[in-house]
Amino acid sequence: MGREAVTTVPLKLGPLACPGFRVQRSGIRWLREDGHRCRPGEVIAYCNIALSGRAPVGVTPPVENTHDFQVAFAPRAAGVLRRDPRCSHGGWIDHNTVIEWSEDFLIGHLDGAAGADPHQALSLLMVAGRRPSQFAEDRSGLLTGWHDRKRAWWGEAAGPTGTLVSLGICELLKVMLGERFAFTEMFEAVPGPAQVVFVPDNLQVPCARVVLEQLRRGPADVQAIAADIAGTLPAGPVVPTAADWIFAGTLLSALQQSPLTETYDVLTRAGLQRAGPADAVLLSLAAESPFIVRHRRLGYAVHLHDFRIAQLGPAVRAWFETHFERVRRSPADIQRDYRELVAALRAHSGIRILTLNCMSTTGDENIVHYNGLDAPLHDTLQSVRAKELNLMLHDLEHESGISIVDVDAIAADMGGWAHLPDGIHQSGAMQAEIRAEILRILRAQRIPGFGAPLG
Repeated sequence: MGREAVTTVPLKLGPLACPGFRVQRSGIRWLREDGHRCRPGEVIAYCNIALSGRAPVGVTPPVENTHDFQVAFAPRAAGVLRRDPRCSHGGWIDHNTVIEWSEDFLIGHLDGAAGADPHQALSLLMVAGRRPSQFAEDRSGLLTGWHDRKRAWWGEAAGPTGTLVSLGICELLKVMLGERFAFTEMFEAVPGPAQVVFVPDNLQVPCARVVLEQLRRGPADVQAIAADIAGTLPAGPVVPTAADWIFAGTLLSALQQSPLTETYDVLTRAGLQRAGPADAVLLSLAAESPFIVRHRRLGYAVHLHDFRIAQLGPAVRAWFETHFERVRRSPADIQRDYRELVAALRAHSGIRILTLNCMSTTGDENIVHYNGLDAPLHDTLQSVRAKELNLMLHDLEHESGISIVDVDAIAADMGGWAHLPDGIHQSGAMQAEIRAEILRILRAQRIPGFGAPLG
């Protein structure tokens, strides 16, 4: 018998245009080896991209995308990758956007891709990062660098884009960004048109009180905070260092942003669009610690991780000790903050809220009786506090319809010792389960773009 013919599909870039701008790219950088068997929607390569030229009248140039804007390539069908060596140049050309985008440019072929459309074999996953400073440059990989906001969206669809905003914390970092820190696992399961935004907890930890104040804070409030920092930090007993000023600038940037009201430039094959504000927000009870600090005069809250506080320089530490007070927060206080946040979001735009609950048991507690422990127990035992917070969240679910991502149940089912050893940070397998549960909830709530995956 003769050998069966192999179906070969060309992997062409396809169209990508933006009226009033030139679309330019770097050389192609590969994430998968030649001969790799691809899954549908699996990212195999990427390049840097830029929009250059004079903006047409009435169009605001996409400033955020100027420096940290990339496009990743994902085959729409399964098959064996055959890379074209001519698409990668190495050196500066593979990092700088000096090549004109051409829809007929070939990056390789896909062998054995049965049923694939030869004219639409590649999907474009667009990724963009917003730097806290233009000096914070790092183009070493896909979505690398110091960003106060990372986001991704499929570049195929021309319809309205559904947006999920994830507000930290570290437990959500790789749930959202995946092993490559570039949303690749998330978007293998999301068909689009959808956008996922990740705002890290590099400084402010996004507890409900912090998010609520960001939502309510106006320009006059921001100006007052900026003036206070500029006046009081250098007037302290210790001369601020460069690191102190970087901290102050990063804190001010976090205080003046409101991630849930932001809108976004979204480039697709149909051109440049606007997306947002958020359709859904993802929060976590792990962000709700027993204490926050509050500015004594201006009243705004600052919430830092303990390890960040330990790293503060003498000038910033003196500023905090003089101008802030430590405020204890009970589960009842956190419930009040959540109720206010739910009401504010409903009044603003009806954003859906998803919240991760806490792992409520630990394997290292061996308490015979509780008589020797001070009341309330949630101030003494983390497991009691976690249980009370979980119960509070269930009450809020019944009151307001927020959705619970049940980390507690997933950990119990998979095994806490193996997959959640410190009660916060998950294994890769557990992150995948949490990611799948988040997507299940978004689909059940019919958030646009979060339907069945590719393939």
